[in-house]
Amino acid sequence: MDDTERPIPDFSRAARTRVHQRQCVQQAVNRGLLAPDIGAAMCSADAGDWLTFQGFEVVTSLEDLCGPSSGTVTVPDRLADRELHVQANIDQPWQRLQFYRRLLLRGTAAQQSRLLNRTLLQQMWPQRLGPATILHVWEGRFPELRTAARS
Repeated sequence: MDDTERPIPDFSRAARTRVHQRQCVQQAVNRGLLAPDIGAAMCSADAGDWLTFQGFEVVTSLEDLCGPSSGTVTVPDRLADRELHVQANIDQPWQRLQFYRRLLLRGTAAQQSRLLNRTLLQQMWPQRLGPATILHVWEGRFPELRTAARS
């Protein structure tokens, strides 16, 4: 394959798509379909394309987090892959870290409530479990996590 056969990236089209997506996010916030803090995170300058297009969820209260503190849990299909299989052992630090990271990045609020353990989350929070954009939203809603991060 020579250089003439390679596709030429259309960066201006990609930029237009990002602008359109951010406008859609803002409309969802204005209509009350998306929380303002999550919308702001999705549209922030440091949010990657994956965050702008995928979004994320956050529970409404840390009190809702009633996941197990030990043992094996079933990983939701959407979160499982080669690195994190369908079963995760919460007692294994690496598996617990991967599992919690995935739940923060891609888990639904219902999955977070059911599978995250409040005490474990607070203990693990200083490890910075995800992108700063997402962690900022969690800490904005739950200042006690900011305190845990400083400890």
